[in-house]
Amino acid sequence: MITYFKMKKREWKVKAAFYGMIISIVDNQKELIEFVQKLFLSLKDISVEDMRDEFISKLAEIIHTENKDNSET
Repeated sequence: MITYFKMKKREWKVKAAFYGMIISIVDNQKELIEFVQKLFLSLKDISVEDMRDEFISKLAEIIHTENKDNSET
């Protein structure tokens, strides 16, 4: 019976350490989690085709701007 209580005590220590580690990770990543939630809420009503077209146009715009800047220097 004493061995059982020792085992449970060790188990609780491991669980406390594990849960503490998870809490610290979540606390450190709070801004990222909030950003992902806002991003999801803003994009949930947009179709995949519209997102793809917008992404491609923005990517082309960035590439064009980068090429223009590199050719001027």
